[in-house]
Amino acid sequence: MMKTILRIAFLLIITPLCLGQDKPDNNLTYTGKWRAFPFDTKPFLLTPTTLKQNWQYLHRATHYPFPDAHFISTLLTENPKLKASIPQYKSVNRIAYTLQEAWIAFFEGDFQKAAQLGYSLGPLGHSVAFYAQATYASRLETNDDKRHALWEDILNRHEPSKALTRYDSMTRFFAFFSMARLSEELSMPVVVARDYLNKMLLTLAELNADEPDNIFVLAARGSIDAGIVRKLGKLMGRLAFGANDESIEKYYLKALKQKKGLPTVHIEYAQSLLYMYGKKKLDKAIKHMRIASEVKPGYALEAMNTFKAQKRLEELVLIKKNKGYGLRRYVKRNRAAEKNYYF
Repeated sequence: MMKTILRIAFLLIITPLCLGQDKPDNNLTYTGKWRAFPFDTKPFLLTPTTLKQNWQYLHRATHYPFPDAHFISTLLTENPKLKASIPQYKSVNRIAYTLQEAWIAFFEGDFQKAAQLGYSLGPLGHSVAFYAQATYASRLETNDDKRHALWEDILNRHEPSKALTRYDSMTRFFAFFSMARLSEELSMPVVVARDYLNKMLLTLAELNADEPDNIFVLAARGSIDAGIVRKLGKLMGRLAFGANDESIEKYYLKALKQKKGLPTVHIEYAQSLLYMYGKKKLDKAIKHMRIASEVKPGYALEAMNTFKAQKRLEELVLIKKNKGYGLRRYVKRNRAAEKNYYF
């Protein structure tokens, strides 16, 4: 009851500040050339055959099904409305080929091509399209307005079609991810007025119930309380949203026990420890950032993750050398442009 009262009171206070917030008219997936992947792509080139051979490794965080013709045929037979939503439907084989090409583009680091191919299939392709667009916005787009527009575009696409993609954890997760990244960069009054925190908590609870071992979901569930504390402070975070440090250990340990060697899990665990505990957990954060930095990448985004870990490790080691000086600024920076190591 107290949580509800606090949320309502906070919302009433800040709602006038948020009126008139316009959603951007966004066609950024198709207009203009996105920034290129910043590293050599040769080690990550794939064909439909090698994509299938390496699929289990590439999707080891989620065990996402390979989109071959058999899977697509079964899916569309069970979901006639999903089939009807595909623009210019041709054949199951053609759809499977397009989806595989989209995933190849994603793993090779051509995020714009991956998003365009995914969207060409309607909601069926939202999984790879959302993943690619959210990744590009988070990692490579330096303009704040464009980055926010890309995330909001995902949310705007997801809302009217989410009943069609209830089966797809990837689509649902990267809609959540886009909301989470917006929540980091927008002001707290806007985040609360849009009810993002409650929506994110509900989505994660549903995803975790559907796929208890999905590492993306476990890591996000472990991070969200730390993010709330970072945004609101420990007292308000606990009172209004029940944020606490127990979630970090509970969900991250479950993710790490799977031993999938995912650098992003170690990075986000390190970040969450610093958000929640600050200097007290600096050594542990450095340990996990080092583990992430030493992973041999198997695809483009993983290469970006290991590079990111290497740069953050350098920062944290320097902060430790300076007896914690600089940690507050490290924790408080919340815009992707402030954390960009690629340009």
